[in-house]
Amino acid sequence: MAAVIVDGQAAKAIGKGAMIVFKKGVVRVEGSVRPGDVVDVYTRGGKFLGRGFINPNSNIMVRLITTRRETVVNKALFRERIRRANEYRKRVLGYDKAYRMVYGEADYLPGLIVDRFNEIASLQISSVGMERFKLDLAEAVMEVEPGIETVFEKNTGRSRRREGLPEIERVLLGKEKYRTVIEEGKARFIVDMRGQKTGFFLDQRENRIALEKYVRPGMRVLDVFTYTGGFAIHAAVAGAEEVVAVDKSPWAIEMVKENAKLNGVGDRMRYVVGSAFPVMEEMIKRGEKFDVVILDPPAFVQHEKDLKRGLRAYFNVNYAGLQLVKDGGILVTASCSQHVDMQAFKDMVIAAAAKAGKFLKLLEPYRTQAPDHPILMASKDTEYLKALFLYVEGVR
Repeated sequence: MAAVIVDGQAAKAIGKGAMIVFKKGVVRVEGSVRPGDVVDVYTRGGKFLGRGFINPNSNIMVRLITTRRETVVNKALFRERIRRANEYRKRVLGYDKAYRMVYGEADYLPGLIVDRFNEIASLQISSVGMERFKLDLAEAVMEVEPGIETVFEKNTGRSRRREGLPEIERVLLGKEKYRTVIEEGKARFIVDMRGQKTGFFLDQRENRIALEKYVRPGMRVLDVFTYTGGFAIHAAVAGAEEVVAVDKSPWAIEMVKENAKLNGVGDRMRYVVGSAFPVMEEMIKRGEKFDVVILDPPAFVQHEKDLKRGLRAYFNVNYAGLQLVKDGGILVTASCSQHVDMQAFKDMVIAAAAKAGKFLKLLEPYRTQAPDHPILMASKDTEYLKALFLYVEGVR
């Protein structure tokens, strides 16, 4: 088996629990390797650190599967890891029908994400090594959770392209089924696997449910970057008089309409297809004001080198959002950019508030991703979502 020798910093990170080795931490590779091969990782001094998949063409050069020399990387290992991950969600966290079943390295399965939506599982692979075990992984998911009848391969996006993998969307195993309806708090949502991204973002679940307690009858609510209407539908179900849902995707807005009908709140919804910045600028010009404004944009920072530019984009969208919130209103703002930590996010929001002439009070403890997207304490890469619930006041 080929060997990868890493520097002291990478070895120290692995010793603390990190599951990935970046190219910059690799000293040398001993032996011939192909993308997806299993390799052993050692210190310069020859100490065994772990075993995992290598991709010499990727910035993430090795994704560790185990730190035990005796462990064999095969279907049996993956099935046991998936079983334990699923048991954690169901027994410890109390999830049942809709939850993230596997969250990559946080479940010791780097390069693999599995979302469960009732009888449908969405399989997402971002590792050449995991790709080789794709069918085994799908079979293991169905064996572990017999209620799953369909495994849908939702393999698209930048991470696939970076690994040199093709983009594929199809039923990989089981029944040809693409749609289901899930329950979330007081709301219900249609999940369509043929849609954009994952079909539905489970990571904001607890934050969407938390919104309900701040929405009162008669309120106007603006949900920018609404996607399929997660926050918007919760606001309407909670009693808002008018909810404006904004997204640049016509497909997404059609899904919001379907979800509004499903929840019986279509008469209180207004839909806008358009890019967030020009739509918000036009609303500001018209003097529109809302009791609650929700900003849940896509990741503006995909790479560390984009941090400055991405923070500027977050600043601009939050500055616009703050101009649309009534004094005494609420701003819910989020970032799913892994490279933007909570302190940087807070600093950006504070700066936007200062420019808008607003004071902010924190309504909720700093919020993050739902617990079925567990944060591995030794790995900052597993923590990405930040959400702030803020009370907005004019300058006194």
